[in-house]
This record gives sequence, C-alpha cells and structure tokens, in this order.
Amino acid sequence: MDLEISYYRDALKSYMTIRCPEEAREADYRFRMAASNPIEGILHCSLRRIDGEIYLYYEVSARQKLSHMFADRILDTADLSRILSSLAQAGTRLSGYLLDAADLLLGPDRGYYDFSENRYYFTYYPGLSERVKPSENRALFAFLAEKTDSSDREAAGAAYQLDALSEMPGFVFTEKILRDLFGERIQVPEESFENPEAGEADREDDWSESFLSKEKEGEPLLPAWETPLPAADPPGGEKKGRGAGKPGLLSILVPAAFFAAAAAFAAAGQLLPLPVRTLRLFTAGALAAGAAGILLVLRALIRRVPFRRKKEADREPLPEMTRLPADEFDFWKQEEKEDKGPAETVFVSAAAAQSEKRLYGNGKAKGMVIDLDALPHTIGTAAGFADVLLDDSSVSRMHARISQGPDQTPVLTDLNSTNGTWVNGIRLQPEESIRIGKGDVIRFGETEFCCR
Repeated sequence: MDLEISYYRDALKSYMTIRCPEEAREADYRFRMAASNPIEGILHCSLRRIDGEIYLYYEVSARQKLSHMFADRILDTADLSRILSSLAQAGTRLSGYLLDAADLLLGPDRGYYDFSENRYYFTYYPGLSERVKPSENRALFAFLAEKTDSSDREAAGAAYQLDALSEMPGFVFTEKILRDLFGERIQVPEESFENPEAGEADREDDWSESFLSKEKEGEPLLPAWETPLPAADPPGGEKKGRGAGKPGLLSILVPAAFFAAAAAFAAAGQLLPLPVRTLRLFTAGALAAGAAGILLVLRALIRRVPFRRKKEADREPLPEMTRLPADEFDFWKQEEKEDKGPAETVFVSAAAAQSEKRLYGNGKAKGMVIDLDALPHTIGTAAGFADVLLDDSSVSRMHARISQGPDQTPVLTDLNSTNGTWVNGIRLQPEESIRIGKGDVIRFGETEFCCR
C-alpha cells in the first residue's frame, strides 16, 4: 500500500494524517460520511486542505498502537477475542452508515487502544478496497498470529486460521467469521465508556469484562494483564486489625488496681505516724503505681486504633530501576586497588564505552538509574505495559520507548504521550524517534533524566 502517513501534534491534540489521492474530493460521499459522523470503534477523522492537497486527520490523542501495546507481550484467548470482537463490531457499525468494512486499514500500527474508554479503535480509509488487494491489507492478522501464545491452543488455532483466511480473495472480517472461530463461547456485547473526560495522566485502569466467559457460568475470564480487585471491606466500617475493637475487662481492671495502690500508699503516708524515711518510701511507691496506671491506660487507648500491616499485594509498586554494581560503592575495595600501585592502561573500545550509557534521574527522580545496555525499555506508569515505572501523574501509561538503533545507539521514541517527551528542551512529535547520547537531557512529562 502506497499511503503517505505521518503524525502531527498541535497545541491540544495528536493526529495521524493520510494524504488523499487526486480522485478523493469532498464530492465523494464516503469522505463526507466518515468526517461528519463519529462512529464507535472507528478513529474520528476530519478533511483538511493544505497547499492544494487534501488530508485526512485522525485524532489519536492518548491512544496506543497495538504494535506498541503488544511489542513485549503475548496474547491469550481473552486478548485475541477482545481485539477481534472490537474489529467485527467496527465493521458492522460502518455498514450502518453505508460504508464498506473492506476499507478498514488492517495493520498493527493502524489499530489503537484507549485506556480511558477501554475501547479499541480502527482506521477507516474511504475507497481503500478499490486501491489495494485484500492480501496486501492483512498485516494485523499476521501480527496477531505471531503474538498469540502458542501454548494456548484455542487462541493459537484461531489466530493462524484467521491469518490463512485473510489471504483469500475478497476476504472481509465479520462477526460471523468471529463466531465460527470461537464457537458459542464468544460474546459480542456493546462496550461501555468509563469517564471519557478524565485526563490520561489521572485516569485509573478500568478494564471491562472480557468477551469470553469461563466454563463456569457467570465467571468472567479476565485479560492476561488484569489482576482481580481485592475483596471489599465488610459492612460496618473499617477492617479490624490487631488490637482494634472494644477494650477487654483486663485492660480496665489492671490500671484501676495500680491507681488504687497509688491511692493507698498516699493515704497511708498521710494518716499513719511514720518516720521520714518510711514516708518517703510510701510517697515513691504511690508515684510509681500512679505512673504505671497512666501508662497502661495510654497503651489501651493506642490499641483501640485500627492497625493493619500492609500485605505485599497492597503495597504500591516501586519504580523499577537498575542498581549500580556493588563494587562502585565499596570504598574499602577502592582503597585496596589504590594501594596496589599503578596498573597498565587497558584499551576500551567504542562499543564497550557506548554500552555503559545510563539515564540518571534528576529532581524528583533522583536516585533512579535506567540502564541503556539492556534494551528495549518502555517508560510509563502502567504496570504490565511499561517495564520502567515512573511515579509521576504527568507521565502517560505508555509514555516512551527506548530501543537499540542499527548502529547500537539508543533510540528514543515518543508513544503519543499526553505531556510529551522532551530531548534537550525540544518536544518530540507523536511517534517521532531520535538518537540519544551522553550529555542529553531527557524529560518524560515532568520527570527528568540525564544521559551519562
């Protein structure tokens, strides 16, 4: 397919742009229909004329390509059926607007996922089927077959069967083919939106139920990356932890006994004719008993405050970082090396020096180190999608990716982030890639690193 595709970001939104051919004019009802009607599951587009050329602008703000989402992940039955269900529904909705599902761009870089809306989106290009053969528009199915877990027989069988079907002349993916692949286990309900107006950096991951159900009726099969929520607290307030609840009878009687002893010592010292030395002993005993009683009362009050140790699963994940070798912090070993006297200089090749590059955090990220020798890395806040997690609300779930360039130089790519990826004060365009090296200052949202 010979399509001129680029990416652009204005002050507020990000776009994928496709230049339309000469014969594409506003007179073609398909272009007007696609631009005038927001269709669920289809990237909304607008027609723009720039320097005599017509472009389709598809809004992709805060959305991730399938190729990025599953770059380092595998798909199981739930993942595969969810993607295919969304694709089948998108084709059905297009037909309601007299648009052809065969005009969907079926590539892993043309399908997107919106974390906030919990929905997959696909790209509709009017008249695509008239310009390309179906066999040239099947990269998505080949990608799904490659990424599907081979140990999941149902998913692998469906993915490879679909990949083979897509090579047939006139193939168009429909809900009927979806049900033929998965049988009666597949469900295609309407997807629901969840707080679509929330900013990406402030949104919480909220996965809807999978389209597949387990053999046990009514029990949803969660996507591979989703973790079930912890059980809700019992009715009636907070959970009771160690020492919570009403004080026992013993915690009341023991302090009372000490206070009674203190009162008895004090009364005896005042009423009985005792020597001065004995009187001092009685006074000291009264003070000691009173202090012990006060301490026991305070202990009982503190124990009434609910207290619960955080379980390992409740703890917030720490940002992943690469620790420096222990030898670099072992000052004793450094002194021993110095005492041995001068040693011969060892030649270090350019490749070895390059592999020692690291990103060192500045400001709020001080202490974090990202090793550029073990690439690729995906930077973001979504556990399971990013392997370098940053605790910063200005960072997107999948913010940027660092990969190895053809000459072994680290390459930084912005993953359509909300607040941008910056290199030396210059913001990258969505999907833009740039080489990084020593001395570069890199910023993900408001989190800054320096390459050294």
